Amino acid sequence: MTRLQAPVPEARSTGTVLGPEFVRGDGPWLFTEDGTAWFDGTSGSGAATLGHQHTAVTAAAAEQLLRITHTGCKLGSDARTRMVTAIGRISPYDEPAVLPTATGAEAVESALKIARAATGHRAVVAFRHGYHGKTAGALALTWRDEFKPHSDLPAHAVVRADLPDPRRPSADDAQTFAAHLSAALDRADQLGGTAAVVLEPVQVTEGILEVAPVLLDEIARQAHSRGALLVLDEIYTGLGRAGRLFTAELMAERPDLTLLGKTLGNGFPVGAVVGERHVVDALPPGVQTSTFSGHPVSCAAAAAVLDTVRSEALPARALALGARMAADLGALAARYPWIASVRTVGALAAFDCARDGGPDPVRARAVTRAALHGRLLLFGGGPEGASVKIVPPALLDDDAYRSLAAGLADAVALADSGSEALT
Repeated sequence: MTRLQAPVPEARSTGTVLGPEFVRGDGPWLFTEDGTAWFDGTSGSGAATLGHQHTAVTAAAAEQLLRITHTGCKLGSDARTRMVTAIGRISPYDEPAVLPTATGAEAVESALKIARAATGHRAVVAFRHGYHGKTAGALALTWRDEFKPHSDLPAHAVVRADLPDPRRPSADDAQTFAAHLSAALDRADQLGGTAAVVLEPVQVTEGILEVAPVLLDEIARQAHSRGALLVLDEIYTGLGRAGRLFTAELMAERPDLTLLGKTLGNGFPVGAVVGERHVVDALPPGVQTSTFSGHPVSCAAAAAVLDTVRSEALPARALALGARMAADLGALAARYPWIASVRTVGALAAFDCARDGGPDPVRARAVTRAALHGRLLLFGGGPEGASVKIVPPALLDDDAYRSLAAGLADAVALADSGSEALT
């Protein structure tokens, strides 16, 4: 097994922890200097949905690189206009406005500002097992007060609500959840009113935990009844990865804001907030800018991604891939009883490892270590650390899929054997 220790100058917080050093990519494959191929079952943390070095995307970025690389956030470019126009055209909104960002976390921060500006409220409701990024605090260090009125949070102004665990469903989940959400909104209303309810329709980081459409509709109904915006964080799931362009397709009420990232750039750093213009433009000019938002090279890549999403019928391809993964994971679960709670949502898949009726994080780590022996890159995780996630590029041909399925089967068998090679 090959591991790369973080280079000495790099901080341990960002140091590489999985696999060797890669020098080239092609579709689902990453290559080392000596030409050894590794299958990327992480899609570069979910971003390379079209595969590494997708021809149309890299060509668009290379062409843009030769024309104009950078404008800054306050100067326009034709690439930026193409991306924003394309997002607006396919969005679920009647009169859309698009706020470009450089990262997904920046899109989250922007959405919170928009929600506070649009509603005049301060508090936010989020959910257990949610993941929305790791940035915080920079604005507190900025001296100019006019940048801050829609950002500063009073103490304890984030209220957390519990979602039903889709791995352990019960008949009264919807009713119980409705009551719990109402109580959370009551607490948020006491903290200056509820500005936003923020939700991932699939909690990918914590193990592919899908929120059922009936719950999405309940969240939308309750959020809107309190005068709050519903913000759907589709940074991981949007634009086809979850088998649909937008989760709004499943809902009776549209989310007020939708956040995009990852697939949008297929490896280039870009994100966006999209919603109805009267909502997005509640935020005054200049309150949300950053040097690299609307970066021409990333926008050119994103415009090519959006063209490819359409031409390749990406949502349908993701659904078909998910069906194949569900069947193969189901067959593995029938053979290995410790594989529990197989779940797929489009081109997102996961299973849990169990022991004596409880979670088995040791076995999950054994599976991901065994995968490395077969040069298959997988992430673990989940609320109990007992999940194995399979997030390949969605545009896999039959040969690539067979490589993924075989590598996963070999990893499960090796983990089941308790091989000393894994210790």
